[in-house]
Order: sequence, then structure tokens, then C-alpha cells
Amino acid sequence: MSNTTQQLLDLLHTIQGNGSFVTAGKKKFIPPGLHIEGLGEVGFPLNKAQAKEIIQLAGRAPYGKGSRTITDTSVRSAWEIDAGKVSFRNKDWEAFLNKILKKVKEGLGIEEQSVTASLYKLLVYEKGDFFLPHKDSEKEPGMFGTLVVALPSEHTGGELLVRFDGREETIDFSEAASDYKIPYTAFFADCDHEIKPITSGYRIALVYNLVQAKGGQKIGGHTFSAQVGQLVPLLQSLAGTYENKPKAILLDHQYTPANFSLSQLKHHDRPRAEALMEAAEKAGYFAGLGLVTHYVMGDLEGDDYDYGYGYSRRYREPEPAGMGDVHETYTQIEHWSGEGTPTLGTIRMTEDDLLTDIEVGEGDPIEQEEEGYTGNAGMTMEYWYHYGAVVIWPRDKHAQLLTATPVSVRLQWLSFYHDRWEDGALQSKDYARQLLEGFSPEDLEEKYDRYDFSPIAAVLIKMKDEKFQLKRGLPLLEAGFDKIKTEAWTGLLRQYKPAHFAPVFRQASGIRQVNHLLEVLKSLAGEKTPALKDFMLKQLRQLPDLLKETKLSKLENSAYHYGGLNEPTRKEKIGNIVRNTLWLSQFMEKDVEWITDASQSLTKPLPRDYANEVLAAILLDNEHHDGLLAYALRQVLAKDLAKRTKVKPTPPPDWSRPVPDTKNDQGLWDILRPFLESPTETVFEYRKSEAYRQQMAAAIGRVTVDLKMETVKKGSPYTLKLTKTQAAYKKALKEWEEDVGILERLEKRMDG
Repeated sequence: MSNTTQQLLDLLHTIQGNGSFVTAGKKKFIPPGLHIEGLGEVGFPLNKAQAKEIIQLAGRAPYGKGSRTITDTSVRSAWEIDAGKVSFRNKDWEAFLNKILKKVKEGLGIEEQSVTASLYKLLVYEKGDFFLPHKDSEKEPGMFGTLVVALPSEHTGGELLVRFDGREETIDFSEAASDYKIPYTAFFADCDHEIKPITSGYRIALVYNLVQAKGGQKIGGHTFSAQVGQLVPLLQSLAGTYENKPKAILLDHQYTPANFSLSQLKHHDRPRAEALMEAAEKAGYFAGLGLVTHYVMGDLEGDDYDYGYGYSRRYREPEPAGMGDVHETYTQIEHWSGEGTPTLGTIRMTEDDLLTDIEVGEGDPIEQEEEGYTGNAGMTMEYWYHYGAVVIWPRDKHAQLLTATPVSVRLQWLSFYHDRWEDGALQSKDYARQLLEGFSPEDLEEKYDRYDFSPIAAVLIKMKDEKFQLKRGLPLLEAGFDKIKTEAWTGLLRQYKPAHFAPVFRQASGIRQVNHLLEVLKSLAGEKTPALKDFMLKQLRQLPDLLKETKLSKLENSAYHYGGLNEPTRKEKIGNIVRNTLWLSQFMEKDVEWITDASQSLTKPLPRDYANEVLAAILLDNEHHDGLLAYALRQVLAKDLAKRTKVKPTPPPDWSRPVPDTKNDQGLWDILRPFLESPTETVFEYRKSEAYRQQMAAAIGRVTVDLKMETVKKGSPYTLKLTKTQAAYKKALKEWEEDVGILERLEKRMDG
């Protein structure tokens, strides 16, 4: 271990404490039974009418300035109701509040303290209300902090910013109305805080004073600004030791991946992590909170184990098992807290990459698994050590490090740069450009990839660099065409000359890309810029040829189809293509040749399922599609339906049925031929062993034939009983009746 590393670790050990200056969380909603004197019980989520009624009963909220209390709406604009006028009719509310208080004590690191919460005010902020930066005054003896419990009320804005010792946290209550949760936050009284202006709706919250028991040491936030200042030069002196990987400074404790975040860090880990991340930023580093996982797999050692084959369980409790010879070990970062900067994905680490005085892999792992005999393998033991860590890497090595990360990681960083574009300290513009230069079209063409590549387009828009856009941007946009959101394409077309993108749009092929192309063209319909209008019309003129090459009439997904959870089916995409083509046809109404070509492209070929389930369903929609193209399509569809319904199906004259002609099953058809061709026989009994019966049943299942199969389980061997049916006739009749109904509705629509 280098002297600098040891100094850094020694300095971290001087940071003591087990909490933060602010904590926040959410609880499942329970009705508080909030009762306001003069109004009655208030329901939640709060509606506009009740919010106005509360404000009518409220007074302007003042603020403390020294020994005085002042009302000045240029400093604080809000409404308040005194605690004495507020009560809670739900008997469970007090227990609910105590649960919040327990979590608050954990978050602030004061678990051992005796603390109570006393209601101070009910506050309502309406549009335009705010509170400038301030500190809370001591409103009663023993008060050391403030607890804010928000109640569900739809609003935007009103973020609470809390600052202490150079650090800042932002708490946003606006999601409370939509997810039916009760969010809360608490902070020490010596914290500066402010409330940003409400931009819409109403923000309603209960404010409690946090009060400590008499006689205890005064509670307050932990400061470590001195250590941060000392950490900065130590980190800077380590910058030259980095190559293509970050370094991880291990904290004192292990954590499970499911329970790992800054707010969940134990004892001294949280203030040390906060100090490290603050120092890293000042030293020119990126920093993130990650789990360093050390994995070990070896032979299982221990007596009195009774394993079933391939199982991992004990039938009686033995002495603790241990690990013998080790067969595999690795150390990597694979879990991140998701707070702060984006992650780096999964990264393998070596001993040199870890800054710690902990013996990695010593002591008890946080997870272990034992496995019994499997095949020729012996019993094994697996250990997982998950060390909390602050992962840091110099910003000047950042672009080089990201080059080897997965596509998903690079996209997250592009979004990060985009959102901080004007932050010169982060060098967002430079990093974004370097990262884009590292993308290749192949990164965007992965067959089963469903990433959103819109961040690429968003950064290209921000760059405003036409030369870079033509040279590096276009190949990426072409490769990821249908994975870039419509609004991102619209932004690109506004920023750069639309004509540059014509080759990208011309290469669109297949249902997915054509569907996306039409969505983009539709989004351009309201644009007033002549260049955008001209671009849209040029793309529309090529649409009939593009539709002709797209297999619209094939509704079923292929056997190799991949779709995500929200991926529309092929049939849904085809329906969207037809709808959008009809909608866009309004811009081509004067071009008769285009209407004719588009109609032919949408109706050739015209199988029944496509005609009925897609075209008819759309063309019979009473709310849409009354242009020339819709009229032409109705004409074609009506002609097709008239042809299909000209002759009504009739029952077969006797019981003879066509003999299937599949080459691989000729022997079986020869057995059934006399039966199938007989005009009078309706039942055939095939008494054979199971293998023969299965072969016969499989052959029948592969073809369309009017036979019902059942196995008669009497005697030995069993009998496969085949009974002739009129299924084909009934199916044809049902389809004919459906076609007649569609034709009647279509003709009525056309006549109307």
C-alpha cells in the first residue's frame, strides 16, 4: 500500500458519525383522517376545490428574523393553519407517524436519542408560492430539527433544497399524488433550506418540530469539511496511477444488492462516503457508490451432511461447514446505487484497484450457498462478499474508460452530458463528442437490442455541428433509425438541413422501420418551416413504393420475432401503418396517381385476415379516414368481399372427405383412404400400440381434415377413434356470415 493511500484511509477514519444532515423516504398511503376546524375532514389526493377552501381558512405564513416574526411575501409566500386547528380522526395515524420517526432517526444517525415530533403547522403552497433560503428558528425548547410529511396533492415545482457544510440535497414531493405514497423528509435546524416556486397545483404538508429529551447532548449535523479539504490533494496525487479502470475505496461494511443506497449505509460509512464523493468532485474525479463483489467457489468441507442428489439442503443441523480447496475467485463491481453519476456497468477489479486496509475475502461472507452432488462433481461452497465502496476515476481518463463499456452504459452517460451541457466543470460538450466518436453503427444494429438511442440524437442537436453530423452522426442515425424517438427525429430535422436525412429515411425497410418512419412524418405535419414541409412531401411521394416492398398482409410474427414488454405486435404495427398512411394522404389528395399507387400497395395481396382484421376494422371506424385514399380502399375491399360472399357455403352432400396429400405420411393416408372416401362411414377405429396411435394423431394434426380424435381406453392396446365432422363447412359458413356483415356495414358507410 502506498503512503498516499494509507494517509487517505487514515484520514477517512477520523470522520465519525452514522447519519446525514437530511433524510427522506416514502410510506404507503393511509388516510390521515385530517380534520380542519371550520372545514371538516379533508380527502386525499387533495382536489382543487378543497385546496381553495383550506386557503380561505388559512393565514399568510410568516418567517423568523432574529427575535422578530415577519410576514413578507417577497421572502416567503405560503399559507398556514396552526396545529391547534388540526386533528387526525384516523386512530392509526399516530402509529404511522411513529414509524416515520423511527426511519428519520436512523437516517439522521440518532437512533439512540429520545426524540418526539410535535405538529407545528399545516402548510399549503399554491402556484407561485416559495420560500427563500433560511434556517429554522427554535420554536420550542429542545427543538433540533424539522420533519415535513407531505400529503398527496397534484402539483409541480416546490422542490425542497437542503444545504449543510457545503453539501446539498433536493427533495421533490410532486410524485405523491400520482403514486399514492406519503413522502417525508427531516433535517437538522442548522441546515439552510429553501422551497422553489410552485409551478402548478397545490403542495400541502404537515410540519413537525423534532424535539430531543431534556439533558442530552445537543443534536446536530456532522461536519467534515476539514477532512474534505485534506482529501482533495491526496486524491489528486493518485490520479497518475489510473489506467483503464476506476479505483474503489472500500467502506467498513458489507451490504446486499437489494439493500444498498446512500441512505442505507451503516454507522460511519455514510459520512465517509459523502466526504469522499464531495472531495472527488473537487479533485476532478467522477464518483459513484458501488458494491465490490468478491466471489469464491471451492470444495464444501464439513461433517454430518446428508444431501440428496443435486440438492442444497441439510436434513439435520451440523457443525458449520467451511470451504476447502478454492477452484474459482474473482472481484468485480456489478451493483451500483444508481445515485449521482451514471454507472460503469460490470467491471473486473484487481487487488491494485482497491484502496482498503480490509483483508478482502476474510471473515464471514454476506451470502453463501452450498450445493450437493451433481453428476460427477463433488459438493461445493460459494461465498459472496459485497463491500460498500466509493468508486472514483479521474475525469481526464473518463473518455478512455467509457470506450470499453456496454452500449447501455454509454447511452446513460450521453444523457448525463446532455442534461448538463453548459456545465463547463464537467466538460460535458467535450466528453459527449468523444463518446459519440466511439460509437459504431454496429453498436446500434444489434438484432435483439431494444435500447432507446434517442440520447445520440439529443446530443447531436445540442452540438449544432453540421460537419460532425454528416460525417459521424448520419451513419449512427441510419443504424438506429427506429430506436430513436419521434420527438428526437423532429429536433434533428429542425436543427440541421432536412435534406441531409433523406438517405436515412430512404433506407427504412420492414414493418418496424416503416411504422416509425410514418410516425416521424406525421409529427412533421404541423411544422411551418418550408424546408420541413418539403422534406415531408418528398418522403410521402416515395411511400407507395415503400409500402409495396413491405409485407403488410402477413399478420403473424415470425418464429424469430423478439418483442419487449411494451413492444407492439406485428398486427398492431401494420394497423398503425395503414392508419398513418390514411392520415398523411390528406397532403396528397391532388395527386391522383399517388392515391392509386398507395391503394394498390395497401391491397395487393389481400388475404382474408388482413382484409377483415386490419383494413375493414380501420375503414369502418366512424371517427376517421374520409379522404380519397380511404374511398379507394373501401372500393377495393367491397369488391373483394362481394366476390367472397357471392356463393353461400352448403353442407357436403355425403360423408366422403378429401384425402390429405403430405408425402411423409402417405402410408397413414393409405390406411385411412377407404374410410375417408366412403360416403357413408363416419367412424374409424385404429387399435394399435401407443407409438402407432401417436404417429397417426400427429399426421392428422398437421393437416386440415374433418376428423375428431379421441382415445378409447378399453382393452389392450387402446383405440384411436376417428369421427368425421362438418367442421370445414361450419367454419366456411361462419366466415361467410362474417364477410356478409362486414360488406353490409361497408356499403352502408359508402352510401352514407
